[in-house]
Amino acid sequence: MKIKILEKGEDAVRFILEGVDTAFANALRRTIIGEVPTFAIDEVEFYENDSALFDEIIAHRLAMIPLTTPYDRFELDALELDDYTVTLSLEAEGPGVVYSGDLKSDDPDVKPVTPNIPIVKLAEGQKLTLNAYARLGRGKDHAKWQPGFAYYKNLTKVHVSKEVPNWEKIKKLAKKKKLPIEETDEEVVITTTSAFYLPREFEQYMGNLIREEIVPNTFVFTVESNGELPVEEMVSIALKILMRKSDRFINELHKLAD
Repeated sequence: MKIKILEKGEDAVRFILEGVDTAFANALRRTIIGEVPTFAIDEVEFYENDSALFDEIIAHRLAMIPLTTPYDRFELDALELDDYTVTLSLEAEGPGVVYSGDLKSDDPDVKPVTPNIPIVKLAEGQKLTLNAYARLGRGKDHAKWQPGFAYYKNLTKVHVSKEVPNWEKIKKLAKKKKLPIEETDEEVVITTTSAFYLPREFEQYMGNLIREEIVPNTFVFTVESNGELPVEEMVSIALKILMRKSDRFINELHKLAD
């Protein structure tokens, strides 16, 4: 298996995954979004709520606030999760909007990723007092624990014959998207490291003068983080989880064989 980074930002990474089949690529995608643990608010205890929203609505909003997850303190690739609980308290009085930054955590490493997520608007004299309890969980159990998004596509090469009228237009479009281009006397070959769509005027040449080649066992992966974890840690932890699950499966097979 080979990985080549195409683009990396603060909360997103795009890379080519080579030497694996579709089953493994999909397993990695599902593990990233469903198995990598993060902190999220799982229970809320209300002491006072004079706002226009029911307790349940506020609790749901709190649960969907991304919380930073100190991956260096927890074994996030373990198959069993730690029972560690973080308390985030809130005490607010109107008039004004209550934001995620108003939550006070008893663990400085577990707090809202961004402080400007609105929770509720309080009118004059209205109060909101609560304790919210955050725990580690997995996205397969609830979306609030998903660390982000992951998706992939087959790496393909588009072969454009120079017999196609106005083929230079396709080349210019590929250059504009900064896609790798190979050119010979007969054709232009475009490697689709990102989505690439031909203008409708060229559809009539598809399958004849323009053909798409799927590069076997090679995928373009995109992973985006909500901010709970660094995006590279999401991929690293997911791979470790896959390895541990594989080891456990092999051990169980050996037990059956014995």
